[in-house]
Amino acid sequence: MLATTLVLIAAVLHAIWNTLIKFSGERLLVIACMDTVALLLVAALVGFVTFPPVEIWPWILASAVFELLYRVLLIRAYRVGDLGLVYPLMRGLSPLVVLGLTLTFAGEALTGQQIIGILLIPCGMACLLWQGGGGDRLPWSLLPVVALIGLCIGCYTFLDGQALRRWSHPLDYLVWVTLISAWPFPLLALTRRRSAFTLFWRTQWRLGVAVGVCVLASYGLVLWAMQLGSIAEAAALREVSVILVVLFGMRYLKEPFGGPRLLACGLVLIGMLVMKL
Repeated sequence: MLATTLVLIAAVLHAIWNTLIKFSGERLLVIACMDTVALLLVAALVGFVTFPPVEIWPWILASAVFELLYRVLLIRAYRVGDLGLVYPLMRGLSPLVVLGLTLTFAGEALTGQQIIGILLIPCGMACLLWQGGGGDRLPWSLLPVVALIGLCIGCYTFLDGQALRRWSHPLDYLVWVTLISAWPFPLLALTRRRSAFTLFWRTQWRLGVAVGVCVLASYGLVLWAMQLGSIAEAAALREVSVILVVLFGMRYLKEPFGGPRLLACGLVLIGMLVMKL
């Protein structure tokens, strides 16, 4: 029950920070501010956490690489597609990736009911390919980008889960992964767009702080949940954020809410209930 609660709170935070990034016209600067805040927070914790064993570092480095690639692709995807279309598609693929990796390499035991619940989520996301999810169609050229984002999410989620199976210190792991993955975007903003980054930080620092706190808290809660229970189930349950994002997109970004998006949200909810009943 605790793991489920942690994942659901993380889903709310994840939906919030993605909506804030999509809402902003300066997404690179928002992510740079977000990572700056995350770096400052984890830097304050370095003296209070354990240094990872040598065998954990390959997992940390691999996860950090996928997280960086995820950020790069996310900026490109949000530049073109609706939040309520891009987010569900990319998040819907990740449970399939985690499920496949878990069953193939981790030998994690899942019940038939859990597998059915997990599979219902990407099925719901596939509804969004029908008539543009009730709004503008996503350009076909962007589908590979969205698919790569889903692959990145699934891979770093699997890597994080396996690392925590070997080193059961979620807070310590969060600190070291963040230290590795969160510096490139602030550095890029400082070297390529220093004046814009300085101005953005001065005028919109509240947005940067809000996104930074949300992303770090969301990630930490999911790591804690994966340490407590099934990696594949945690990855799937987190996709309840899809429902929130579609609603946020409709409310705050004036995006359409057609039948396909309603069906997608319904299948995500049913999948979550099937897993937990």
